[in-house]
Amino acid sequence: MTHSREVANILPSRSDAEEIYGRLVEKPFHMGNEVPKFITFQPNIYGKVLNLIPTSRQARILDVGAGEGYLSRKLKDMGYTVEACDFLENNFKCPDVPFHKADLSKSIPLADGLFDCVVSVEVIEHVENHFQFVRELVRMAKPGGTIIITTPNILSFSSRAHFFLYGYTDCAPLPLDPDREDYFMQHINPISLPELIFCLERAGADIETLTTNRYRRGNRIYMAFWYPLMAVAIRLKFLRKKYAATRELHKRHIRWVLHPANLLGRITIAVARKRDPK
Repeated sequence: MTHSREVANILPSRSDAEEIYGRLVEKPFHMGNEVPKFITFQPNIYGKVLNLIPTSRQARILDVGAGEGYLSRKLKDMGYTVEACDFLENNFKCPDVPFHKADLSKSIPLADGLFDCVVSVEVIEHVENHFQFVRELVRMAKPGGTIIITTPNILSFSSRAHFFLYGYTDCAPLPLDPDREDYFMQHINPISLPELIFCLERAGADIETLTTNRYRRGNRIYMAFWYPLMAVAIRLKFLRKKYAATRELHKRHIRWVLHPANLLGRITIAVARKRDPK
């Protein structure tokens, strides 16, 4: 029953869906001739992310891996103070948004604790070093600030079935081409939810919300058959007496790994809070 309620809470109401559609399609960009394009094959991610951004228009937001600036443009038009970073400066099409050139697998040239919210949409699977990348996102957020990361979900039931059949995740369903000059534009480094939890907690942040852009219909069939077995098996394994010292850690992982967004969703959308040492 709890997970059924969680599924219902994630699905947007009709009014929310209409608002998202208006934000993404109907509202024109306040630009010149060039309009930034979205960089993901799942464009409905942006509407979901916009609804997770802090509501105060005083919030200072960093768009990491901004591409042409699609999300930056939307946030700027909504009244936020926005900055962006990516490795291709000439590709960015929002002249009124400050841009910082950066190699996202290394350090980002911005000071600690500058931003109320740090957002990265469909970037982490393109980055060579997950640990460094997440550390940088958390570092640039203010204590108590929000970090939002989206990435293809490789632990949904259908993703697991794809990997079982082919040996490749459906995030990177075909062999990667090592001869491509822009090899990083492929999904070179998919990340699972447990690994993302580890990276965030190691960097000093904790997941508060897990959601998705949409549910895959085929996953519902798997849910009916496999969820009861999975729920029992993971609890029996993680909550053994010999793991008493790490029981709270294991309980956190059980909560998120069995979450409907992880088992049924197409895209993982994780919202984390940076710990405040005070």
